Amino acid sequence: WQATGLRRKFAPGLFIRPHYWSYQHRFHPKNVRTAPPLVAPGRKEAFQHDIFRELGIDPLWETSNSTLLATFVSELGKIRPRTQTRLTTKTQRKLGKAIRRAKMMGVIPLFYNPRMMPKPGQLK
Repeated sequence: WQATGLRRKFAPGLFIRPHYWSYQHRFHPKNVRTAPPLVAPGRKEAFQHDIFRELGIDPLWETSNSTLLATFVSELGKIRPRTQTRLTTKTQRKLGKAIRRAKMMGVIPLFYNPRMMPKPGQLK
């Protein structure tokens, strides 16, 4: 009842959670992030989340792996920014070079994500 902004009178049998009376609940609304972050992760955070570094994989050696590279390409065929991939700067540069090489070799399409392609039996 408090989430809707309505005030109710106390009535017998009305259950009110004790948390509703706490200072945090009454005076500090929850911060809801509506937009994605505009800044890429810092060095330490990116170092912790970089999957290529954790597995010891060089993205340049994965140029022919279309399924791996397709995860870092948007629906329109653009390379995803570092704010979305959460990779280190060095790995992001190598990944971009690997995706550009794969596009030039014809491993992945130039203008769309191969993971978004319809399967052969779906076009009817």
